[in-house]
Amino acid sequence: MRCLGDIHYSRATWTERDLDKLRDLCRSVDVIVIVGDITSDGRLDLAHDVLIAIKSGPVIKVPKLVVPGNHDIYLTREEMEKGIDSLTKLERFNNLVDGSRFSRYIALMKRPYIVNSVGFVGSIGWYDYTFTPAWMNLPISAFREKAYGRFVWLDKYLVKLPFSDEDFTQMLLDLLEKQIKEVYNRVNTMVAALHHVPFRDLVIYRADPSWDYFSTFMGSERFGELLLKYSYKVKLVVYGHQHGEKVETGICRDVRGVKCCNCASPTPIIIEL
Repeated sequence: MRCLGDIHYSRATWTERDLDKLRDLCRSVDVIVIVGDITSDGRLDLAHDVLIAIKSGPVIKVPKLVVPGNHDIYLTREEMEKGIDSLTKLERFNNLVDGSRFSRYIALMKRPYIVNSVGFVGSIGWYDYTFTPAWMNLPISAFREKAYGRFVWLDKYLVKLPFSDEDFTQMLLDLLEKQIKEVYNRVNTMVAALHHVPFRDLVIYRADPSWDYFSTFMGSERFGELLLKYSYKVKLVVYGHQHGEKVETGICRDVRGVKCCNCASPTPIIIEL
C-alpha cells in the first residue's frame, strides 16, 4: 500500500505540475490510504481537485481510502455565516469522498473496507488533552484556550463543534470501535488509518513551551488504548498530522506490538501489508 497525507493543497502554493507529480507518485500499488489534511483551509472544491488528480490514470481502479484531517473540517467564512458547524463539515467531506466511488474512493469514516483479507478502518481522530506536557504545570483550562504567547492553534477559530473536544473524541472512539467489531471476524489482520496521533510514545516533545504546548493537539492516548484492545488483529496504524521543522515523516515505529507509520507528507511511503 501507499500512504500519504497532510497535502495542504491550495491553488496559491500548488501548480498543475505539482498535482501531476502527486498522481504519478501514487502509481503501481494495490491500495492507497490518505490520512487527511487534503487542503489547508477546508474548501471542498479544492479537496475535489486533489481527489480528481490522484484518481487519474492507472490508479483509477485502485481502492483509495480516505480519512479527513482537522484542516478538512475548517469552516470557510461563508460556512460560518450560514451557521454550519464542523460536525456538518465532517459529514460533507466524507460525502464528497463517497461521491467519487466510481473512482474507487472510500470514505473510511463511513464504512470499513476489506482488501485481500485485510480490514481497513478509519477516523479523523482528535485530541482530548491526554497529551498535555505535565512539565508545563498548566491546568487543562489553559490548553483549552488553544493559544500560547503569540501563537494560536487555528482550530480555535476555524473548527466549531457543538460539544467539547472530549465529547467529540468519545463520539469518534465509539464509531471506530463499531467499525472494528464489524469486520474483526471477517479478516486476518487490520489496518487503522487516523489523522491524529494515537500514542503519546509517538508525540515529539522538545522541552520548549512554544512547541510542547501545541503537542497537546497531536491526538489522544485513548485511540491508542482502543487499538491495543484489538491488537491481536490490528497490526498497523497509519497516521498524519505530526510534521514540520525537524519532524521526520515517512517512518514507522513499533509501539507495544503495533507498527505505527507517520504518513504526514504528500510524498507517499510504501508499506508492506
